[in-house]
Amino acid sequence: MMKKAYMKTLLCFVLVLIAVSVSYTVLAKYKNRRQTPDYYELYKTQDSVPEGKVGIFVTGLIMPEKMDYPFFYNITQKIFNAIIPWPFRLFSKLDKGVALLDAVKYHEHEEFTPTRLVDQYGNDSDIDGEPFIEKYKKGEVVWQPPSKRIYLDHGYFLYTGHKAGLPSLSGKTMNKANLWYYDRGIKQKKLPHWQGTFEVINGALDKIRSKYGAIPVRAESSMFYYGMKQKLFQLLDEGCETIVLAAPMPIYSHFEEFNSSFRHSMEYINEWKAQHPGKKVKVIMAPPMGQFQPMRQAFVDMLKDRLDSLPKGSSVTVAVTVHGMPWDHFSWEAWLELAPQYRNKLVEDVKELLTAYAFSRINVVVCQDEFADPIWDPKEKYLSTNRAYLNAIKEGYDYVIGLPIEFIAENSDTLFHHALKNYHGFAGYDIYEQIDYPDWSVPYTRAFQQEKTRVIYNGVPVGKYNKHVIEAFYLAIDSVLAKKR
Repeated sequence: MMKKAYMKTLLCFVLVLIAVSVSYTVLAKYKNRRQTPDYYELYKTQDSVPEGKVGIFVTGLIMPEKMDYPFFYNITQKIFNAIIPWPFRLFSKLDKGVALLDAVKYHEHEEFTPTRLVDQYGNDSDIDGEPFIEKYKKGEVVWQPPSKRIYLDHGYFLYTGHKAGLPSLSGKTMNKANLWYYDRGIKQKKLPHWQGTFEVINGALDKIRSKYGAIPVRAESSMFYYGMKQKLFQLLDEGCETIVLAAPMPIYSHFEEFNSSFRHSMEYINEWKAQHPGKKVKVIMAPPMGQFQPMRQAFVDMLKDRLDSLPKGSSVTVAVTVHGMPWDHFSWEAWLELAPQYRNKLVEDVKELLTAYAFSRINVVVCQDEFADPIWDPKEKYLSTNRAYLNAIKEGYDYVIGLPIEFIAENSDTLFHHALKNYHGFAGYDIYEQIDYPDWSVPYTRAFQQEKTRVIYNGVPVGKYNKHVIEAFYLAIDSVLAKKR
């Protein structure tokens, strides 16, 4: 009898475990489902003929010139939701306390003894007036090791005496941005991305106005949600019946456009429509500017000027670099379908250009700055920019030139975050060396001599190369407007 009772209890326990496992699997599948509607699929099948009064809304991930806390809070939430699967994203959003960094050694991988601790606002004392370093000495501040899911991530210190009012990992990112990107990392204490991107936007819109007259336009960074909503409402309140959405990006992706800037735009447009029953609004997504030849010409011209400065008979590798994503985890990404139209054609342009020079050896490779690393790509299925550089060094090339073809203005990725990965292990690269970039009309370049190889980051198309980017963005928007009957 006792054996039967035991077996019955065991069976019930097993059934409960199965039920819990099945429930968890179903819930995880639901929580991690892809967003609907799929705006990339709508983009491919959209009716792209404008009707009635047309307004243009330009949006994309545009970094502010000076430190902006809502921007970095929003971008961390975006990454948590898009990259980290449920239920692990719940842990990423925990408020465990105040995230602190050492004011001098702010990008360390191993635990060390700090000398001055600051929070994301640059304060070295807590709300009670006591310095965080004193709390550390009392054991109230603990070291948090780098993330195991981020290659070359840095650790941070955590004060656990009270909550911070935001996820600790958001506080860590905001602290790094405030301390590194906008302060210790660059002499000018500001980033060129906002100014450089709006030079392209405004230049293209000026050409649109020259052709079509006074057409309503607005622009906003996709990380400033209130500003996006406000400016879209303004266009709709002005009577625009067609909204053309455009992003100043050479290649569109789900991550940046179809599940972010364009999706948010659609949400705000639908919100306005719900407040105005009977009003019809047509939305058209303009194509990415990489589909137009001038975008490629910008990088070809930059490369030509660089090649013209190299000695005859040199051996040269050109590394065509893109941002990168963990593609095996996002095989449905729009980027994978859209990239070849720009990247592959540009690679062919680069190869053709190289044949015009009397170089002893030439080579062109395509690589990515992010996620081709030991964590996300342990089998080295994808070529990292770092390995592309190291391969050229190992093969004895005189020069290897990096072309960052997805960027039109310098930002925290190009100057800092990608750089630390691209130059990892390089003699002469110091993550704490301050960047001096005073003239944003001249491409920022950097070079490292590694054995007999000179590794050159060739910069982004600003200044005299900017005209090509403006033309490409103009053509992207005009390709829609020109269809209006």
